[in-house]
Amino acid sequence: MQGQNQERWRELCARAAVEQDAEKLLKLTEEIVRLLEEKEDRLRQRNRAAARKTNQIQTPLREKK
Repeated sequence: MQGQNQERWRELCARAAVEQDAEKLLKLTEEIVRLLEEKEDRLRQRNRAAARKTNQIQTPLREKK
């Protein structure tokens, strides 16, 4: 799914770069923003999961006497 979103994002940007109609340009940019927000959400979730996993793995180091 993410590959499809990346392809869609690129297609929308290419279309927006040449769009002359203000209404169509607005719709294209709204869709681009939506896709970027979805990506941001996925990255935040992944980072939170990685942080939780790191916190679970880390244990206090004890000095050897």
